[in-house]
Amino acid sequence: MDIEAEDISGEDILPLLHKPGGQGLAESLIGAGFYIDDPEDVATIVSLDLRIRAVQLRTIDGLPRKCPLTSGYVLLTPALMSAISSLRTPTDLEHDRMRQKVAAFGFRARIEEDDLPGLIAAIEAAQAYRLPWREDRFEGIRLARKYGSAREEARLAAAWLEGAQNPPPGDLVIALVSGLQDSGKIMEALSHTDLVARKANGLDGEETRILLVQRGSLWLDRYELAHDPDYLDRARQCAKRSWAIAPSDACSDLYNRLRKLEN
Repeated sequence: MDIEAEDISGEDILPLLHKPGGQGLAESLIGAGFYIDDPEDVATIVSLDLRIRAVQLRTIDGLPRKCPLTSGYVLLTPALMSAISSLRTPTDLEHDRMRQKVAAFGFRARIEEDDLPGLIAAIEAAQAYRLPWREDRFEGIRLARKYGSAREEARLAAAWLEGAQNPPPGDLVIALVSGLQDSGKIMEALSHTDLVARKANGLDGEETRILLVQRGSLWLDRYELAHDPDYLDRARQCAKRSWAIAPSDACSDLYNRLRKLEN
């Protein structure tokens, strides 16, 4: 919750209303501006019913309206800022700092409280170009996929890769390739799959199998853009090598896609 902003979400206000002293905040809400989607379409809060977590509004046309407090945003006034500040604890302030750091990295979704520490740890490792432990990498990528887009996933993995020794961890390369491919950065993703062609690649059998499927899929992406039949041959070689290690649904999907493009 950033009280230096111009507004605050109803979701952030609601837990404060239930704290000791929350009545003062409830009173400060009366007369404040409230909007749902458009900051230009502001209504005035006339009353608050905490039992059903709803606000009674008066629209700019003078019409009454009721909606959930958590469905929109309240424009901050000096009285509201004072009431909010009086209710916020050091824990609240620390959560604010973490949420601001998460938002600055590019995550726009609201992060669940239990997930904040793990996502912050992943971001701080990325900002320091430090490679997290394997379990922490898995958790960071899981949270990036839960709350962000492929762009944030790739950004985390690329920064961690800067802190990795050579050869890099296979799980990290797989995560990076996935994020880059889903972001549409085909050539960059394909370059990282070159790891499977190196003798001392540090990959185990499972990582090799997965990375080969990714590489084959990227060659098909290139074929769809350039229609060079050589790309189909390269994709098929990747599929053969992956299947020889162990059959998988992902490799089967790669073969199916290859057949459709060949026809």
